[in-house]
Amino acid sequence: MKKAFIAAAVMVGIIAVRMILSVALNEQIAEVFTRLSTGFLFFYVLCISLKSKQKSAARCAVSEKI
Repeated sequence: MKKAFIAAAVMVGIIAVRMILSVALNEQIAEVFTRLSTGFLFFYVLCISLKSKQKSAARCAVSEKI
């Protein structure tokens, strides 16, 4: 649940930066930033969740041996 809140907070930050970029520079630059950052965030959360599942599976295997 903690990871979901972090991802939501990062998404709010991305939206804020997009709004600033669209006013300060250009809408196209803001769009490129948004696409890149949301893609990075998606794969980051995916990798983190897979890593935590692997850790929990390893813990479960160790506890079964004991």
